[in-house]
Amino acid sequence: MKIGYYVQGSTDEAVVRGLSARWCPNAELAAGKFRGSSKLSFRREIANALFDLRDDKHCDVLVVLTDSDANAWREVKRREWERIPVECQHLVVFGVAERNIECWLSLDRGALAAEIGCKPQDLLVEDPKGIVESGFGYGRQDVEDVQMRISRFVQASTIRNWIKGKSFEDFYDDVRGLAAQTGCSVPNEREIDG
Repeated sequence: MKIGYYVQGSTDEAVVRGLSARWCPNAELAAGKFRGSSKLSFRREIANALFDLRDDKHCDVLVVLTDSDANAWREVKRREWERIPVECQHLVVFGVAERNIECWLSLDRGALAAEIGCKPQDLLVEDPKGIVESGFGYGRQDVEDVQMRISRFVQASTIRNWIKGKSFEDFYDDVRGLAAQTGCSVPNEREIDG
């Protein structure tokens, strides 16, 4: 199986890699082309990136991750889903992190705090992005090393705790639904002890 992904940043990419290693460890990953540096560019390029992943890179599953920023994540998902080409929709899992991907990483505050060396209450902020990035070493370490650390953290996480976040739960349910169609078995993490 080949999983293509189109995401906004290196932390998003690390999350995709960690979840893939957890749920479909034999999958090959392919990054979608993102030409531009703004959210407008990201949105404008979704169709081109997905066609490239499907047609040129021969991906079986396409993952799109974006942030809701200060907007309601369900509204962002509804609006952005309209940018997914109809020809690709049956292959796409579309995740919208409430505010940003660091909020997903913070859904299990205790585990994240232990990983990055802070107190769980330090993560009780509206936007933990700065704390999370600093804790994982962005700016002090090579980006690839930081991504590997984040991927390992995600792979080892107690996903049952993440599912308590509504936007992650929506993404997780979509992943399980598509996995059932593609032959990749994603366990029911709600029932896994950890």
